[in-house]
Amino acid sequence: MKKNLFFAITLGSFMIFSCSKKEAPVTESNDPVIEVVTNAMDFQMVDSIPSGWNTFRYVNKSNEAHFFVLEKLPEGIRISNYENELIPVFKEGFDFMILGKMEEGMKAFEKIPQWFGGVVNHGGVGILSGNSTGETTLFLEPGVYAMECYIRMPDGTPHVFLGMLKEVIVTDEASELVEPQADYNISISSTEGIQFQDSIPAGNFQFGVEFEDQQLYEHFAGHDVNLVKLQEGAALDSLVAWINPSDMFALSSPEPKEFLFMGGTEDMPAGKKGYFKAELTPGNYVLISEVPDALNRKMVYPFKVY
Repeated sequence: MKKNLFFAITLGSFMIFSCSKKEAPVTESNDPVIEVVTNAMDFQMVDSIPSGWNTFRYVNKSNEAHFFVLEKLPEGIRISNYENELIPVFKEGFDFMILGKMEEGMKAFEKIPQWFGGVVNHGGVGILSGNSTGETTLFLEPGVYAMECYIRMPDGTPHVFLGMLKEVIVTDEASELVEPQADYNISISSTEGIQFQDSIPAGNFQFGVEFEDQQLYEHFAGHDVNLVKLQEGAALDSLVAWINPSDMFALSSPEPKEFLFMGGTEDMPAGKKGYFKAELTPGNYVLISEVPDALNRKMVYPFKVY
């Protein structure tokens, strides 16, 4: 989905920044389960994967929350374009905005290349607490994708500044994986919010997420679904405030310890469906979207597991 530069920055979606310049040899995998590992501020995985249905098993070995979204790049655009054409512009704009100089930041962003508006989000693994694993299954068309995490440091610096950016090539060769069967379905739309069930039994389940529609919100990105278990003392208002993408100092690490983030499905175009797995034990849970004013938009859905 197209992103407006100013709001993409306020979201922290600095997919173009990477402190990691090391080029790994290009490798390919036909395994429908693609393992992605984060040790600190990195993505370790194969460089090339088949098109069609793929399951991403994201192993977060770090001590803080991360996620990844896959962003399909316009034809002919590579990560090198980001580094050479966009890094100076975004750094200049970010330096102004972190100081509260929004007008100067917007002025700097006028230098953005036109192709940036053609970036389209195609899902990913939702927010995962440190030292945890999540699985999400997506259908990807051939092309070049940017994988990034824009959780922020306490000072507002997005993780992608620190190396959480990787180019992923989706080839013409088709995956052997077929579309999963969901144990439970979740729907999300701009009009009805998140719709699910009030309670379900404990177990290890596959959830299907139907994107009934998609739109740009104030931060000029779309809605997604994140699964969160509420720990003792957890307050829903605190979760809503922490996940608010329009606050440059929200979505910051370390994540509040009263919430256990268990993955989900990042934003996708209207009409698409993603799947994610989660093992649920008895307790209180929330499905929440990473949008401003999530509570009033019905993008927060509490439910119980018995």
